[in-house]
Formats: sequence, C-alpha cells, structure tokens
Amino acid sequence: KGVQQYPLIDLIRDSFIFQYGWFVFIVFMMANYQAYIWKQIILIYKWFPIVAFVIFFAQFFIIPLQEFKLFGDVPLLLYKYGDMGVHLFLSLVLLLLFADSYNKRWQLTIIVFIILDFLILSAYSRSGMLSFVLGTFIFLFYNKTSLFSGTKKMFLKYLPWAMLIVIPIYLSLKVDENFQGRNIGFQQIKDNFGFVVGSTTNVSSEDNLLWRLVWWAKIIDYSFTPSNFITGKGLGMSLATTDDILTSDEALRSPHNFHLNIMARFGVVLFFAWVYWLWLLLKPMFKKQLSSKSLAIACILFVFIFNASFDVFLEGPMGAFPFWTWVGLFFITEDSPV
Repeated sequence: KGVQQYPLIDLIRDSFIFQYGWFVFIVFMMANYQAYIWKQIILIYKWFPIVAFVIFFAQFFIIPLQEFKLFGDVPLLLYKYGDMGVHLFLSLVLLLLFADSYNKRWQLTIIVFIILDFLILSAYSRSGMLSFVLGTFIFLFYNKTSLFSGTKKMFLKYLPWAMLIVIPIYLSLKVDENFQGRNIGFQQIKDNFGFVVGSTTNVSSEDNLLWRLVWWAKIIDYSFTPSNFITGKGLGMSLATTDDILTSDEALRSPHNFHLNIMARFGVVLFFAWVYWLWLLLKPMFKKQLSSKSLAIACILFVFIFNASFDVFLEGPMGAFPFWTWVGLFFITEDSPV
C-alpha cells in the first residue's frame, strides 16, 4: 500500500524494518562457526566502552572532528545515547558471562569505562539509562546458576577503585548543552530519573512526553478504522506529515516506537502477530527455563526491544543489524528453547 503515491526508494526504505530480518538466516548459514562468532563478539564489546568514551571525548573536545562528515550531512562521530545504553549493556553482560576471557587489568578497565559511559548516557538519554538498568536487573534476577559467584567477588573488589577513578573524571567533563537542553552532571541524571518516576518539573521533558503520547494516540485511533485495520497506511509516506505532528525535524518519518510504527504502516493484524512473536521469543526467559548463555541473549533482545519502544532504533541498520543477528544466535544456541 502506497506504491502508487510515493517514490519507490521510500517504499523500500520503510519495508526494511522487516527486511533486516534476513540477518537471521545469515547467522543460520554460520551455525557451525558459533565459537568463532562468540569470540569476535566478545572482542568487539571488550573494546566498546573504551571506544564509546573516546568518541564522546573527540566529539566535544577535538574541534576539527566535531563537524567532520564522511556521509551526507551527519557528523561522523555523532551517535545516539539510547543506542549506546543498549550496547553498553551488551559489554556488561559479556563481561559477566565470559569473565575468564578477560585478565584482571582488562576487568578493571572495562568496569571503569562502563560506569563512566553509563553516567554520560544517563544524562542524555532516559531510554538508554532504563534499558541498561532493566536489562542488568533481569539478567541477574533470572539467572539460576552459580556462574556469578566469582564474578560478584570481582565486581565487589573492583567497584570502589572504579568509582574513585570515575567520579573525578565525570565531574571534570564540562560540555555545552545538547539540542534537548541536557548536559553532563549528576543534577541532569537526577532530573532524568525524576522524569521516569513521575516527579519532574522540567517543562521540556513534559512537552516531549506529551508530543509522543499525542502521536501514539493518533496512530491507535486511525489504525482501528476499517480503511487501516488490515493494511495500515502503507509505506512511503512520512507519518510525521500525514499525522499532522508538529516537529522541526524534517527527517523524522516515524514515531519513536517501533511497535506503533508497525501498526501505522502495516495494520493491526500484523501488529498483533509481531507482539505474539515477541511473547514467544521472550516467554522462556521469565519462566527461568534458560541457561546462562540463552538468558543473556534473551535479555539482550529485551533491551533492544525496550529501547525501540521509545526511539527510532530498529528502523535503521544501526539497531537492526545487531538485533536480528542476536535473534539468529538465539535460535542456533545449543540449548535454545525456540
């Protein structure tokens, strides 16, 4: 739906919110190389907390790199802090799961940078902060093995030293406010946490919440009409324009909610099919039916899905590539319940 009204390239782009799922089958084709895949993933996320901080530092303190653009009009070093929260959680989970793969110096180094990055992203992104915290809580709560006996001792040993290193560094970071009026500091973290628990008095935060709720309510309202229930509005259009949502961001085409984006473009039937698939995917996690490795992957998928409920995350390759790769790994894991 929409093929006659909108450019083909826009239809293809919108269809890719599901086309990225082909990555699952790419992982299937590499099912005999699981040891190699895990080794490479551990290597990537062993370095991620360090690289994330280096990019943050370069973005604000190395002037020639601040506006350096390699593709289009977007600065190369610009990234979303909600996405950072998801990948930082992956770094923590892999450290907990494969602690023996890190020597003691690396363990302390990664803990320091995870805490530092978490404080930075918590000032800029509520969804990133919540994704990290919820994912960590669920992973620790539902794990039923003695895997973490030694890991807990490691954290208790290194945490005081890590905090002594992190807090002075964090307090010394002085940067300008971002486009949302947020800045580095414990006061901003407190304000963001207050917003989450419903005790904020920040007008900008309230306006942001109202803007989202109005858009989501409009999507639900027109999706349950005869013309949209089965097929949705279709592909190719900017939902921000067709839904009359006032925004200064001309590039914004979809609501900050992947699930409602499915409802708006594909209809209610496919939306409920998507929700049911998520339930089948994650149900074993909450019933404590998973081993530590499968539980880790399920928690990772949960964090991706949670962040995508408040951000334009799985609509693009930055979030979709790793998400569907982890779905594939979940399916081919030896003790997978699916």
